[in-house]
Amino acid sequence: MIGQTYTNLFPDRVRAMMLDGLVEPVMYSAGAETRTVNDVAFTDDVFGQFVALCQSAGPHRCALAGHGETVEKRVARVFATARRAPIPAPHADPPGELSYGGLLATTFTPLRLPDAWPQFAKDLNAAADGDASALETAARQQRTPQAYAEATKSAAISCLDGPAHRPSTAWPRVIDDLTDSSRLWGPVLGWWLWAPCASSWPATSDDRYTGPWNASTKTRILLINNRYDPATGYGNARAAEKRLGNAVLLTVDGWGHPSYQEPSTCTDQARERYLVDLVTPAKGTVCEPDRRPFP
Repeated sequence: MIGQTYTNLFPDRVRAMMLDGLVEPVMYSAGAETRTVNDVAFTDDVFGQFVALCQSAGPHRCALAGHGETVEKRVARVFATARRAPIPAPHADPPGELSYGGLLATTFTPLRLPDAWPQFAKDLNAAADGDASALETAARQQRTPQAYAEATKSAAISCLDGPAHRPSTAWPRVIDDLTDSSRLWGPVLGWWLWAPCASSWPATSDDRYTGPWNASTKTRILLINNRYDPATGYGNARAAEKRLGNAVLLTVDGWGHPSYQEPSTCTDQARERYLVDLVTPAKGTVCEPDRRPFP
C-alpha cells in the first residue's frame, strides 16, 4: 500500500520499486468494510489448497489423511463439531476447551506459513479425535495482550487510511457480510480490524491519499505475488499490473504470505536482477517454489 501510494504521488522519483504481496488500494482506502472484504476474499481458497495438498500427500506426510474418509470430510467435521459445542482441550495449560471462534483464529498464522502446515494438520487431526489441546493453546496465543497490540497497530494505520462507514452497532450485518467473503477469516478480521474502526476510532486524517492509482513510472515496477496468498490475494496483483502504467507481475506458483515464505531460487534471481540491473522478467513469467508443502 505504501509503495503504490508513493508511486502515484511521485512517479518521477522511482529508481526501482518491487512490491511483494499486493494490496488492492481502491478497496483499501474506500473504507474499513470494503478493505476487510478484500483482505479475506482469498483465504478460503488457500485453505482449500491446504486440504487438497494434504490429501495428495497421504498419511505419511499429512496426519489428516488416511482415516477412512477424505481430508475434506475430516476437517469439515472438526469445524461442525466446534460450531455445535466447544471441543475438550484436556492437555492445555490450564485445561479448557476450544470454541468455534478460537478454531477460526487458529487458522490465521498457519495459512500464511506453508512450513507450518504439517503441524497444523496434526493439531486438526487431534481435534478430530476429540482432543483440541494444541489448537486451544494456539488460540490462546491470539488472545494475549501482545496479540491484541499487534491488531491495534494495524487498526491505527488502516482506520485512518480508510475509516469505517458503519457503526459498531451494525456488527450483525457487517460480520455476516465478511463471513460471506470468508468463513474462516471474515469474522476474525472483522473483530480484529473492522470493529476498532467502527467503534469511534479516536483520530482522523486530513490528508489521506485515495487515488488515482494508475501512475506510469519511467522505470518498470516489479510486482511479485504467490498464486495462493491468503492475505494479499493474487487477484490484487493482477489488478495492479493492469492499473499501473508500467508494471510487470512475476507470479510465484506457491503458497503463503508474502512470496518469501516459500523459498524460490527463480524468484530470488528475478529480484536481484531487477534491483541491481533494473531488468524485469517477461510478462507472464511464472516461478516455481523450491519445495512444496508437506515435504
